[in-house]
Amino acid sequence: MLRSHSLPPSVLNAAADVVSLFNGLLHMHPTPPVIEFNKILGQINSAFNMLIYGFCIVGQLQEAISLLNEMILKNINPNVITFNTLVDALGKEGKVEKSKIVLAVMMKQGVKPNVVTYNTLMDGYCLINEVSKAKDLFNTMEKRGVTHDVHSYNIMINGLCKNKMVDEAMNLYKDMHNKNMIPNTVTYSCLIDGLCKSGRISCAWELVDEMHDRGQPANIITYNSLLDGLCKNHHLDKGISLFKKIKDKGIQPNVYTYRVLMDGLCKGGRLKDARDVFQVLLIGGYHHVRTYNVMINGLCKEGLLDEALTLLSKMEDNGCIPNAITYNIIIRALFKRDENDK
Repeated sequence: MLRSHSLPPSVLNAAADVVSLFNGLLHMHPTPPVIEFNKILGQINSAFNMLIYGFCIVGQLQEAISLLNEMILKNINPNVITFNTLVDALGKEGKVEKSKIVLAVMMKQGVKPNVVTYNTLMDGYCLINEVSKAKDLFNTMEKRGVTHDVHSYNIMINGLCKNKMVDEAMNLYKDMHNKNMIPNTVTYSCLIDGLCKSGRISCAWELVDEMHDRGQPANIITYNSLLDGLCKNHHLDKGISLFKKIKDKGIQPNVYTYRVLMDGLCKGGRLKDARDVFQVLLIGGYHHVRTYNVMINGLCKEGLLDEALTLLSKMEDNGCIPNAITYNIIIRALFKRDENDK
């Protein structure tokens, strides 16, 4: 059993209604035919699963665990959906050790984990940067009779790329090909992002070409990774060309696209162009602190501190609250000006 909090009265009443239905089913005379009995039992199970899922999506995980305990106490057998819901919710909250306890309870109840169970647990490990544990789980899946799916590979490829283990991610990508498994847009986007962040832009472009050849359309997330990689690796003209290409393809750039381009322009000394991009965002109503920070930092780098301070004031007037990064940029610029004045 899992440790849990007591449930609120409204949910206890809902759970009690479901349990009452179950008890009534057991005491029916004559006993319903097996098909009808199993149908009602399935409805009871679904009702509990819906309640557990409801608690999970609003973050009330202890209450969800209480319902699982209630099911077990009342001999209402939780199914794989019940357990997967909890494993997923706990993993997303970073509580992977509790996810493992749910997995242990699951197996004790005689419910066999499926590919979704393992995927959610692997994802939980990757979210807390314990990619080695996710790898161990990935490697034991097939030994336990569970076949990897594309999502299994995507989770691992994303986790490895986020931890700068791009070569290992590429090996998994090759493994997919060896198994005749078709990568999807998520697979390619994760790899392209990892390759770009490691400065391997040409390899990333090769994957974009492969996507096109396989009929997997690149989306704005894919292009954002490429744009970021080009700008950070001082290929600003190529970045600008890519931005135009995105728009020509009818793909709508998002705030991140504009911010990446603006940051690249600022760092490339093209402040006028960066201002133009910034104005596009302001006209669109995108008053985000990160966007202002990029522009303020660009102005400060060019020694335009007064203009940066003016923008800081406008930022506050527009209802955008500066954060610690904003003030850190300004303070560093003030110190730099004082040093130059000496």
